[in-house]
Amino acid sequence: MKKYTYILLLLSLFSCRPESDELLSYGQNDNQVYSNAKRNFTEEFKSFWLAMNENYSIWDYEYKCGLDWDQVYETYLPKFEELDDTTKHKQVTNNELYSLYSQFVDSLHDGHLQLQIKNLHTGKYIILNPGQARNKRERGEQFAIEGKYITNLNVYSSDYTNPKYRIIEYDNANANTMSFEHIARVLNLAKEKTQIYIEEIDKSGGPNQLNDSIYESAKQMLSETYELDSILNSTAINASLISKIIPLYNTYCDMYYILGKQIGVVLSKADANLAESALKSIEYSLFDGNILYLRLSAFGLTPNLVSSMRTADTTSMLYSYQLAVDRVWQRWFRQVQQFSNEDSLGGIILDVRNNGGGYVNDYQFVLGALLPAGGYNSHVLRVKNGVGRYDFSPLMNFVVPTLEQEHAVVSSAPIVVLANSRSGSMAENTAWGVTQQPNGCFIGTRTYGALSALNTNPADYSATYSGAFGEENVTAIYGYIPKYVCLYGNDHHPIEGVGVIPDIQVPLDTTLFVEQGRDNQLEAAIDYIRKD
Repeated sequence: MKKYTYILLLLSLFSCRPESDELLSYGQNDNQVYSNAKRNFTEEFKSFWLAMNENYSIWDYEYKCGLDWDQVYETYLPKFEELDDTTKHKQVTNNELYSLYSQFVDSLHDGHLQLQIKNLHTGKYIILNPGQARNKRERGEQFAIEGKYITNLNVYSSDYTNPKYRIIEYDNANANTMSFEHIARVLNLAKEKTQIYIEEIDKSGGPNQLNDSIYESAKQMLSETYELDSILNSTAINASLISKIIPLYNTYCDMYYILGKQIGVVLSKADANLAESALKSIEYSLFDGNILYLRLSAFGLTPNLVSSMRTADTTSMLYSYQLAVDRVWQRWFRQVQQFSNEDSLGGIILDVRNNGGGYVNDYQFVLGALLPAGGYNSHVLRVKNGVGRYDFSPLMNFVVPTLEQEHAVVSSAPIVVLANSRSGSMAENTAWGVTQQPNGCFIGTRTYGALSALNTNPADYSATYSGAFGEENVTAIYGYIPKYVCLYGNDHHPIEGVGVIPDIQVPLDTTLFVEQGRDNQLEAAIDYIRKD
């Protein structure tokens, strides 16, 4: 009994908070804790403070950066008590609550951290994203600009392009272009099957009372199929055509779906958003001098390249998209192998600008496709393994996957990664990996600063003391917190909230981009490879 009392006393002294609070666990399903948070703003703040105290995993780093979490409690508790004083605050607005929390939350460095706090007066939630707030504050217009301008490689396919920047081959897969490929494929099949059906009835003596209605419907369907096909082929693919053709086609699918099945064609709708895919787009280019370019909008290659993970519905647009992604990646990969075997590879550009991250397993298909099989020891990490503020696991090596199938190792030709302030998570770890290669170079601007690793199931709190506290859109407080803290370099230092620093700093030239469509960061990468 005395031993148990002594442990509780240590817990209370360690966190400088009342013992009764420390006896509560701020896990995912602890209803007692979150019922306290619904009482008033003071109790909500206390619950939030303690939940962060138990679960946030870089308090040692925050303290070195000047943030004292205990002092936050002492400073801000009176401010929240004042919110509960009805003589001064009859109605607390969402902006007032956001402003108060952001005064200390915006100092936190974890780039993945997202918080949700309920305004007990309005019933609305405020969302706090310290990483985004930090980037907007520290980088200003640059952060907005880099998210706005996305390179269009068409300008480099023109005969007027400087030859050293000219594209020789190009291929891409994205939701918009795949919408058209999918629609075209279905319409062609519909024309073929409908025409066969009509001809078979005509050969048998024409429609009768059993097939008259379906015969007429088939003729109408064939007519509308040709109309849609003419629209599809009348104009170059652009945003205007996308907004026009997809609704028309999807209405056509609704109208003739049953008839389509009767004549042997599945009318599968188009989805320009492709919510099922975490990738969105992939681009491959071959520049003069055997310089290979690969651009990813996100790290979502795995569900598209691993055949066992592809959708089983071969009639769906998603299936077409996944095959297209595989086609584009394979073109890039095969060229890497060919030029490497011929000893003619000029260099490789991996473009992860405006890439917010995704699957760790994707590493093997990007930088890992250029490194030896067996995995790459990128950095070290630690896990939060207890409710104490500094309860950490021992350091562990973070080994990212590299391609296991036989492939060329690119050890001499330059590897350049392009990244910017909108490159986060896996994009940043890819940039870091490139900087660690003797033939690697990072060109662009400092990355976002969200390098911690996430729990694939945030609700699985019990095993890791991380992932999430509270329940999103249910409890008064909710926090999405990374599982691992990643530490870099020989001295094992965190770079959360800072990001990866480029080897060659090249801000985007927006004037050149707007007036000529040229990308000075891409051209800097090509220049670097040619001079190397």
